[in-house]
Amino acid sequence: MVFKKRLVIYVLILTILTILAFTVKGRIEAGLLKTLLPQSITNSNYIIPLTDKTASNIRVVFESTGGNANVSGLKDEFINKIDKNYFEIVEYDTKGLVNEYLNSPTNFLSTKMREKLKAKKYDEIFNERFAALIDPAGIQLSPLDKDPYLVLDDFLLSNRHEVFGINEFDNKIYDYITLKIKNEEGLSPDLCNKKISELIKYEKELSQKENKIYLAGTPVHSYYTSQKAVFNVNVICILSTLMVVFLTYFFFRKIKILFPVGLAIICGMLAGYVATKIWFDDFQIITMVFSMTLIGIGIDYSYHYFFSKYSDRVFVKNLSLSLVTTIVPFLLLYITGIELLKQISVFIVFGLIAIYLTVIFIYPVFSKTEPVKDILLRDKWIKNTLIVLFVLSFIGFFRADFNDSLNSLYTPPKKLTKAEELYNKVSGQNFSEIQYVVVKGKSIKDIIEKEEKITSELDGKGIAYTAISSFLPSEIKQKENYELVKELYKSNLSKYSAILSPIQIQRLKTAEFNYININPERYTFFNNFMLDKKTSVIFVFTDKKLSFDNSFNIKSDIQKYLRTYRIKLLKILIPVFCILVIILSVSFGFKNGVKLILPSVCGMIGATGLSLLINDGLNVFSIIALFMVLGFTMDYSIFRFAKESQTENAVFASCITTTFAFLLLSCCGFKMLSSISEILFFGILISYLSGYLIYKNKD
Repeated sequence: MVFKKRLVIYVLILTILTILAFTVKGRIEAGLLKTLLPQSITNSNYIIPLTDKTASNIRVVFESTGGNANVSGLKDEFINKIDKNYFEIVEYDTKGLVNEYLNSPTNFLSTKMREKLKAKKYDEIFNERFAALIDPAGIQLSPLDKDPYLVLDDFLLSNRHEVFGINEFDNKIYDYITLKIKNEEGLSPDLCNKKISELIKYEKELSQKENKIYLAGTPVHSYYTSQKAVFNVNVICILSTLMVVFLTYFFFRKIKILFPVGLAIICGMLAGYVATKIWFDDFQIITMVFSMTLIGIGIDYSYHYFFSKYSDRVFVKNLSLSLVTTIVPFLLLYITGIELLKQISVFIVFGLIAIYLTVIFIYPVFSKTEPVKDILLRDKWIKNTLIVLFVLSFIGFFRADFNDSLNSLYTPPKKLTKAEELYNKVSGQNFSEIQYVVVKGKSIKDIIEKEEKITSELDGKGIAYTAISSFLPSEIKQKENYELVKELYKSNLSKYSAILSPIQIQRLKTAEFNYININPERYTFFNNFMLDKKTSVIFVFTDKKLSFDNSFNIKSDIQKYLRTYRIKLLKILIPVFCILVIILSVSFGFKNGVKLILPSVCGMIGATGLSLLINDGLNVFSIIALFMVLGFTMDYSIFRFAKESQTENAVFASCITTTFAFLLLSCCGFKMLSSISEILFFGILISYLSGYLIYKNKD
């Protein structure tokens, strides 16, 4: 009767968890940046706003070998297909800008033209601009009687990639547009992915031999990442389930125990998922991929129950101790402050507790099935395998190094890498690295003046950049430009006497200064530079370190944070060992407590060396994987210490299911996950083999 009540209560809890899983609101996040940085960092500086500036932008490049008409037609055809309810084209109102410039063309000078005018290289300027004037292939934008030296044309051409779109190189014509997702905050991830998939469909439909379309941008990367993550989850679930079915049938010749095992895993997954969605505003999709490890742990606890012949009291003691020693490393992951690790910690801890409670309170409801098959392992095979693994691990330590770069976490597909590189080339942003300088001011006028102080220093160092002040000089600078051109007119304008009438020449020399105030709110172009109404950003194209206040190099800043977390985690590894030894010593004595943790230590050391042999170095997630090795393998030692006749079979089955899941994850295309899974695979395997030899001859 008690068992039936337990089952009813359990089904009720399972139902509630299922309802919560579908009703608890929360955004599913596919991007990694916010989850790699602690909340204190994301709330205290501009890293996230800077990345969010382009996070919803989709870059589209059009390529054609058939000339301008073909590339323009391809562009129009693509634009006609996109859903305007969800995407808007980030248009640069170039016509409006040019019309503004034409009112006072002398106010706008390129950096090179300013320098030449300051140096009074008037003859050089005349020769260059006159050559441009008589060039039959040249395009004259400003009227000759307003701008005889075509200084405005020179200014516009210096910003040609932003003001004009079409480019030609490698015998191909290119054009590009930028799409922005409307109301991204209110757009569900499923709907967003659906709309991105439509764009990918149009990309494939319209790409032919002569014409090609390339998609790039954060939403496209997120789409491919999430799709791959979902695919990995499905494959791992299917293959892991098949492995469990095979092992269960091998040992028991029945598969009816899969029903309670399935209940435990489902309950663990639901509990972890609901707890994480309630705990956090955004649910990181990579957390779901990592949650697949609960399958291995659920099988682990289940096999120990079905293989055990001890009394319920002894089994509960061993399983409880296993739960505590597994939870401790995951709880310590939470204190790192990294959102992704906090989510993994919460998911695994609550999932483990749910699986544990299912085994303790619900499994007795079902009749116990005795195993009918043993697994026989040869000591020689175990020893030889361990020797090979440790020799390779020893070789790996000669390559000991740390790698905290973002490249160690994510390697984009080659197709997307090519698209990003092509977009940068076509849009004139073909630079190795972009840094940012944030400028705050009381008004747009104040912001531009502050920008010009920074950009003048960049000009002096020959560093490329783009900013609002590149297109809208301050009143002070416009006045300076005007005066510089006036000096040119006084000294050199007579050379145009054959082209301009005396009246026109006199009018140019006596024209009054007219300040052009281009209101950024009128042009969507300037939205690319404004973080808010009183904050702008200068995009600086250099790999040199900038010394300005509020300057950011996102790659190096994140690398710095990841390095800090790695060191922090390394420092708490020793306390974790100490805590686990204390917990084990309370139950088994100090000597046995140390012995119990020894196989896990062997696994961590061996996995570290093998990871160094395979990869370019250890990063923060490599250290996290070592914590997980420690958590996942402690129960092997605890149950082996009990020396029950069927323990080795249970440990073997648990190890196979867990390592199998991580072997599958190590083959996934997401570099961070694959490198972590490699360490977990080797760590758990070496820990199992080491423990087998350590406890084999125990009295």
